[in-house]
Amino acid sequence: MVGIDIVDVSRITDILRRYGDRFLYKIFTEEEIAYARQRRSADESLAGRFAAKEAFMKATGKKLAWKDINVLQGEGKPYIEFQGKIFDGVSISHEKAYAVSIVVI
Repeated sequence: MVGIDIVDVSRITDILRRYGDRFLYKIFTEEEIAYARQRRSADESLAGRFAAKEAFMKATGKKLAWKDINVLQGEGKPYIEFQGKIFDGVSISHEKAYAVSIVVI
């Protein structure tokens, strides 16, 4: 199964301005937030992880809880941890205005 999603980075920036930590902690795990805060562009990183979560849901064909999908980084490559299982068929790409992710299960 394959899922793909694209996110406008400015959409994440606007939501963060409006809702701040309430949005962050509703959608992202502690690990995802910590990783994004280390990056030069946290909003871009969060948009990529948001896209990966959406792509993962599309690949599974199920609406899942946002925080149950943990998008992590290992050796320079993203992967997803979900219900104790690792899914490494994940790619995230950024271009100034957009973040895109594809997930293959």
